[in-house]
Amino acid sequence: MRRKFTPDEILYLRGLWAVSNVTPTRIIYSDEFKEYFLREHGKGREPTEIFRNAGLPVPIIGRKRIERCTARWVRPDRVDGSMVPAPPEEDGLSTDERLLAATRDLLDGLFELLSRTERIIHLLEEERRTVRPDHVRSDAGPDDGRPCPAP
Repeated sequence: MRRKFTPDEILYLRGLWAVSNVTPTRIIYSDEFKEYFLREHGKGREPTEIFRNAGLPVPIIGRKRIERCTARWVRPDRVDGSMVPAPPEEDGLSTDERLLAATRDLLDGLFELLSRTERIIHLLEEERRTVRPDHVRSDAGPDDGRPCPAP
């Protein structure tokens, strides 16, 4: 289970050069930090030491996050420590094509939600028009049907 960052930890992390953004459950590291990490790791430094030197201590970040970042960033498809795009997936689509497909799926879902919302609004408006004013007693109280007290 993923530990959530406290509001104070989020503020601290957002102030670091190594962090682009933070949510209660995620950290997005800056490209500068990733490049720094690869340079330092190439010199033989331990991942936890590199994170700690950038102001990212293990008690806040967690060992598992550091391990996962190391596995993502330090790969055999990197040339001279620089980042190289990941190889294409088995489906034969490029990253841009996959991103475009995901965006289309998201837009389709949003369009469906908008259509349903418009239909609900239409039904509510029809219902409002069918309610006749003579169905409401003018002397009815707010909750219990008794007359409201005189001012």
